[in-house]
Amino acid sequence: MSWREDMSLRDLDDSVLIESTCIRCLHTWLQSPTAMLIKVDHRDVRMDEVAANLACPKLGCRHVGVRLEVIRNEDTSGFVGGMP
Repeated sequence: MSWREDMSLRDLDDSVLIESTCIRCLHTWLQSPTAMLIKVDHRDVRMDEVAANLACPKLGCRHVGVRLEVIRNEDTSGFVGGMP
């Protein structure tokens, strides 16, 4: 079981972005989870269902099926300790 099968689209916060890449033409675009929820039929859609049914928005491609990545926009400041 992968993370896409475990996570539903409504579990994601608005602080994350979803990067989608078309499998055929490799066109990449970013969307918020809220924008994707507007497009789906039911609220409990899983991320693997989104990846299998999302169409490429590029003119002339419109291929169905994408690769998804979740990009977190949180503060990622590292440890600021020093070595003696």
